[in-house]
Amino acid sequence: MDRKTFIKRNLYLGGMAVVTPSLLMAQQSTPQEELFDYDLIQEFVFAAHKSLEETQRILKKYPLLLNSTSQFKKGDFETAVGGASHMGRKDIVDYLVGRGARLDIFNYAFLGYDDFIKKMLTDYPHLLNSYGPHGFTLLHHAQVGERKELADWLQSKGLTEKIFKEVFS
Repeated sequence: MDRKTFIKRNLYLGGMAVVTPSLLMAQQSTPQEELFDYDLIQEFVFAAHKSLEETQRILKKYPLLLNSTSQFKKGDFETAVGGASHMGRKDIVDYLVGRGARLDIFNYAFLGYDDFIKKMLTDYPHLLNSYGPHGFTLLHHAQVGERKELADWLQSKGLTEKIFKEVFS
């Protein structure tokens, strides 16, 4: 094979490698404008509380569920990574974060990003008493993440509650 034929063939094959995934994505059977069913979101978020295998199964079938949010009570929103965090499921959190899950301050407390939490609370002290899903606090997340130093620091700043029960009652 001469050089000119080699270059033409590889340009053609390279172009097909770029175009083919786009063509496959364009032929999805479900339009992007449709919303996920509430029950499917609930199933995914609940799975992330307790089962890595079930979380993986659902996310493999519905990858766009990754950052979906469920609302359990009026204003009580939770993502799969949020549920896994407050249940102490680092294996599930790691899996979801590895796929691009969005994190919030509660997830960072669970994962032990002490410097980040301390900086945020120094800059925005009112966040000390913020509440996550179901009213769980930063202290709860630090404790289930076994982040003793962070939990001690939060308590030294005046946070003693693990859950603000009255928030969603």
